[in-house]
Amino acid sequence: MALVKFIKGANENTTKELVGDRIVFGRNADCNVVLNVPAVSREHAVVRKIQGKYYIEDLKSRNGTFVNNKEVTTRTLLKDADKIKICDNLMAFYEAVALTPLPEEMRSDGAVEQDEPDSSTVEATLNQSSKQVLEAQPAEKLAMLLALGAELSQIFNLELLLPTIVDHLFAVFRQADRVFVIMSEDGKLIPRVTKTRRQGEEEKANFSRKIINRCIETGESLLSEDASADKRFDLSQSIADCRIRSVMCAPMIGRSGAKAFGVIQLDTQDRFKKFTQEDLKLLLSVAGQAAIAVESARMHQTIIDRAGLERDLKLAKQVQNSFLPKRAPQPVGYEFAAHYEAAQEVGGDYYDFIPLPGPRFGIMLGDVAGKGVPAALLMAKVSSDARFCMLTEPDLAIAVGKLNEHMQEAGLLDRFVTLGAGLLDPVNHQVTFCNAGHMPPLIYRKATDSFEEGIARDQSGFPLGVAEGIPYESVNTTLAPGDAVLLFTDGITEAKNKSDTEFQLQGVLTTLKGCAKTPKAMVESLVAAIREHARGCKQHDDITIVAFGRQ
Repeated sequence: MALVKFIKGANENTTKELVGDRIVFGRNADCNVVLNVPAVSREHAVVRKIQGKYYIEDLKSRNGTFVNNKEVTTRTLLKDADKIKICDNLMAFYEAVALTPLPEEMRSDGAVEQDEPDSSTVEATLNQSSKQVLEAQPAEKLAMLLALGAELSQIFNLELLLPTIVDHLFAVFRQADRVFVIMSEDGKLIPRVTKTRRQGEEEKANFSRKIINRCIETGESLLSEDASADKRFDLSQSIADCRIRSVMCAPMIGRSGAKAFGVIQLDTQDRFKKFTQEDLKLLLSVAGQAAIAVESARMHQTIIDRAGLERDLKLAKQVQNSFLPKRAPQPVGYEFAAHYEAAQEVGGDYYDFIPLPGPRFGIMLGDVAGKGVPAALLMAKVSSDARFCMLTEPDLAIAVGKLNEHMQEAGLLDRFVTLGAGLLDPVNHQVTFCNAGHMPPLIYRKATDSFEEGIARDQSGFPLGVAEGIPYESVNTTLAPGDAVLLFTDGITEAKNKSDTEFQLQGVLTTLKGCAKTPKAMVESLVAAIREHARGCKQHDDITIVAFGRQ
């Protein structure tokens, strides 16, 4: 099995096994390798295992993927010690090292039950060879805990949360043949997740109620090197029927410290595979994280199920819409158009037209990290702060810097906002652009019938709220008659169809090529194209488009 070691970036000094045939790297919480960095795309790159070899592909990300400082443009074979760079994250790829195979009598293929050996030779062989296979390295265990904690903090659905826990446990405890997550509900033991090392055995996999009940009733963890001979269980028939050898259990106890409401159990069916006290300590840490995550998921579901939630969300939508412009500016010789569509009842996208002395107009378009009510609340703050900064600071780049300072002062360490800002002088036909981690605006030039980016990508600063005291750059351009500017959020480019294919920037350019180049026509054409592309699919993200142009 291959792995990557993080040399630099968000997960520095950790390792991550590449489990499965398709391993996705990206910012989304459901990616196999989560890179929680704003510059990383939601699904940035993928490593595929094909006939024992590992290949990497870029998923048409915004900032590209590099192997040994060479950009990945096609499927690329990964070699041992290759360096993978995704934005500021640098990883080293390592192929699996072939280990000496276990002796025939120690293999657990389930075909033949071997006689009990009567010599210490087996133990010596186990210590020398199989421990390399069965025990994960400490760095890998730490990486698993960090990755699991990051994922559980973003999952509020038990149907997704519990299998995520099990997948991580199976990856790090290679000696485990089975993993169970069992809940105590109304006095009954309910197996919520069952996973076996051998595919297709989940349906017939059973657990020992004697062991589970003991763990729940005492609220204490349990470890046995050989449950079939452990006097604590009085030679339970259920243990014999389940063919349990080494077993460890950890109770899930909530914040209140009351009785355990569930248990995570790992067991083996091979007498040569054993769990250790260090393994149990790791399982206890996972069970603690799992208990908190389960409570949070249940609380989240309770909130959603409250009768007044729908009414509250409708009110929140009305309040949020009140922050958006009631009408577009109407300077002589210019046309404005906009479209806003939240993925949920309320959203985190934001746009505004701000009248300024001169007369000039500030054009703001932002994307708050996340969706739903938390993102909507932050959007309201950004809307208010942006108006204040634009009205008190005539220089656009400095105004954006002040807006970043407001975000830093709010102390929202896990939230950030990408922002595209423009300043239009309709008298002199000048536009100034400043970018904070957002996609560059597109400018349509009528003279050449072509589109260009309004600001270079290397002139784009960090998203708001990521770092304090950073300077932002601005650029100026002139609009000729018929020229137009288009800004949009990544709800456009990352909209997916039933085949899970994103619309991407190329979809935007293709759509614009076939429509009239007025602001209204461009906005309407993009909205229609996105709806057609994502027909039959749930809206993935908030969608916002702003366009303005000289007539």
